[in-house]
Amino acid sequence: MTNGEHSMINVVIPAAGEATRLRPLTSNCSKAMVRVHGKPTVEYIIESIYKNTPDVAEIVIVDGKYDDIREWAAKSKYDNIKCVKQGSLNGPRDAIFKGIDVLKDETLPLVVWLGDAIILDEDLPLGTDFLLTRKVEDHFAWCMWDGKDFFNKPTESIPNAVALVGLYSFSDGTGASYAFENANEYDISFALEKYARSTGKEFERIETSKWYDIGDIASYHRTCAEFLTFKARSFNSFMYDSDLNVVTKVPNYTNEFAVKTLKNEKAWYASLNSKQRMFVPKVLDDDYGLSLSYESGTLLSDLFIHEDISNSTIDYLIEKVILSVHDYFHERPSLDFLEGFGKNAKKMWIDKTKDRLSKNNLNTPVYDFYAEVAKRCMKAAEPVQAMHGDLHFGNVLYNPYNDAIVLLDPRGEYGDHIGCGGDNMYDLCKLSHDLYHGYNSLFQSKAYPKYVRESFEKIIRRYYPNRYQEIIDGGALLIATCIPLHYDNPERQQRMKDYINEYAYSGIRY
Repeated sequence: MTNGEHSMINVVIPAAGEATRLRPLTSNCSKAMVRVHGKPTVEYIIESIYKNTPDVAEIVIVDGKYDDIREWAAKSKYDNIKCVKQGSLNGPRDAIFKGIDVLKDETLPLVVWLGDAIILDEDLPLGTDFLLTRKVEDHFAWCMWDGKDFFNKPTESIPNAVALVGLYSFSDGTGASYAFENANEYDISFALEKYARSTGKEFERIETSKWYDIGDIASYHRTCAEFLTFKARSFNSFMYDSDLNVVTKVPNYTNEFAVKTLKNEKAWYASLNSKQRMFVPKVLDDDYGLSLSYESGTLLSDLFIHEDISNSTIDYLIEKVILSVHDYFHERPSLDFLEGFGKNAKKMWIDKTKDRLSKNNLNTPVYDFYAEVAKRCMKAAEPVQAMHGDLHFGNVLYNPYNDAIVLLDPRGEYGDHIGCGGDNMYDLCKLSHDLYHGYNSLFQSKAYPKYVRESFEKIIRRYYPNRYQEIIDGGALLIATCIPLHYDNPERQQRMKDYINEYAYSGIRY
């Protein structure tokens, strides 16, 4: 980051508006607290600020009639956030000045970041003079800027103009304070014009590639669907059809493995019985990709990380998933599946383990430990009619309004078998590698509450006492065997490797 002679910046986030276009989502909360996959919008904003610069002196959030933003801020890890009420809703320019007015040092460079603007661009020069923009077709819905003049929701298209998307950066904090105090107009653009005139500075135009809208119900759901791409494997992409409320998963067709994986997933859905289909999205006919109904809810991994839920709720949700899978998926399989079960189980537990561990450069004692775990897990495995195959809480949606769980992203392959058949130990060990060993925490800036591990351990002891140790050790094994799959993130691979080494050497048995 380069912001002139200063090394620190101030940030003001106006978030006092009532967001009527987003109701009923904002009927009882601030717009900045609306959650996208479990995380409040304001949390995406704060995280994005710190991804661009660590040099933040103060963050002032101007909130409205609800206190939920300041309650979130008080519980957050950030100790430089201050909240101030706008009072009368006199527009965004007034809200921004209310925030500037309580800063300790107004001379520092200033960044104004609207409270509904999820912007995930990195390497932004925060604290310099720039406006974040994007090209749009519907000029009438935006504040347009042609590099010289600003046009608030013009009735006709403006030549060579771009839309302002809610991020404004000023190198001169004193000049910005003066502009927002003295513009005396409703919209932000009047303050931008006054700043440029009074300071003689020119704004750089920076175009965003990662701006996401939650301005109304339609755009909110579109953003939620688009965010699924962040959780997709690198060889898949998503398309969202808002009319049908359908998400289509499309593989990279130059990647043979990607095509095979998607075909296996389609075969898994096609093999389910009628009761099992109650736990998955609806599947549409599609020869091009995999088209599924977009289901409402929050991923349980996001729910555990971002929501302050009680221990009893954690117990309930973990037990609900385990018992639902046991009762409806882990049924007795057909004789046709049993015929090749032994061979396929060996491929899943023994052959795959040897192949993956050989790529991890493990010390001999660690390699031998996990090779032995694989043998014990295969011995404990029981054939089942349907195995999910990737059963961690990042693949389980929960809807609190109807208490429904929805399983996503199944494996669809068990050795040479293509479809839903498999063994119950693999699913249980997948849960263990997430809930006991913290797999999803390796991808997030936050970890699950400590009680999640305690709850999982307690429930497994209750329902699977004779296989408890294999399930716990098997969870660590599955972390070890998925390390090669994370080749695109060496830092994450090292964290995983450090964990499985420590676990193997610890000799701790619970």
